[in-house]
Amino acid sequence: MCMRVGSNTLHFLERRYNKDSRSASMPLDRHPIRTQNANQPVASYSQGYQIGQFVFVSGQMPVDPATNQTVEGGSAEHTRQCLKNVFGVLEEAGCTYRDVGQAVVYMTNIDEIEEMDAVWQEFFPDPDNYCSRAVIGISKLVVGARIEISCIAIKD
Repeated sequence: MCMRVGSNTLHFLERRYNKDSRSASMPLDRHPIRTQNANQPVASYSQGYQIGQFVFVSGQMPVDPATNQTVEGGSAEHTRQCLKNVFGVLEEAGCTYRDVGQAVVYMTNIDEIEEMDAVWQEFFPDPDNYCSRAVIGISKLVVGARIEISCIAIKD
């Protein structure tokens, strides 16, 4: 499978090897996702972006969208606000936790993974629908955050 980008439309081309036939899919709809129910971008990116059935949620920070301030507390509180923001973007796109296929969690203190995971289970309560997830320890995040979370969902 290969990808070609042109005139604001993303095309996926699928090569089939039976009798030299080739087929190309229709152009995929693509648009940014914007909501007041998540922290506003602090740089030049969208809160989320949809291409066809795929919804890409940008890294969400532990910023309360009502106050535009980083929430007080440790990894648990930061995880909770990040996930509220992630779900704000997902809901704007018409998705739920069941649609999330992959998530990435960035943590400034990887030793607090149990606190993060306990809050994670509040938002992803069904073990039969856990998405794939990577947890990455890093030295620093913007806005004094301890946690940042991004994800990819697929709308049916």
